[in-house]
Amino acid sequence: MDKKRRKVKIEEQNQINSAMDDHETPVLEPIWTRKAQEREGIDFHQTDAMDSEVVAGTSKKIRPTFANPNALKLSCELVRIFITEAVQRAATVAEGEGGAKVEAIHLERILPQLLLDF
Repeated sequence: MDKKRRKVKIEEQNQINSAMDDHETPVLEPIWTRKAQEREGIDFHQTDAMDSEVVAGTSKKIRPTFANPNALKLSCELVRIFITEAVQRAATVAEGEGGAKVEAIHLERILPQLLLDF
């Protein structure tokens, strides 16, 4: 099983590298699909996300996921700023109460306004 996982990881890295060389966005198979196929004993190297059949009871087809590298960078920066702002606001509340460290209760107090601001 470990050999299959290593082989899959190597293949995924090769896909990413070749896509980056061609200035394309790599297509990665969702991990839950691979894990489900692994559990069921399906050879997941030969299955294609676009060719998969919709099983009775499911409402959506499995589609490949694309992520633009610039969009990923922007999303990472947004999350970083969000977390930094949350920590700063929680520290202000903790300082106002005379506390020496930020606790979960401080984050709970600033969260509603923080979500409205973002």
